[in-house]
Amino acid sequence: RYNELYKIWVEFISSMEIFNLGYKEAEKAAEIYDILESKGNLIDDNAILIAGIMLSNGITKILTKNVKHFEKIEIIEIIDY
Repeated sequence: RYNELYKIWVEFISSMEIFNLGYKEAEKAAEIYDILESKGNLIDDNAILIAGIMLSNGITKILTKNVKHFEKIEIIEIIDY
């Protein structure tokens, strides 16, 4: 069973592009943090880092159940499921 599931998993993730948290992503996350803090709308640090990674790589849509956090970042379009 493990080999069967492993094969499915590898096939699934091999079609994905993985984005790292580097300098430009951290800089964007800091900018998002600053904007949200100035509005009194701070959210979870992990969500801010995810948004920083997304936006610095040209991604503006996210599929998430965490609508409460990401809706505070105006430039992100949320796809709720």
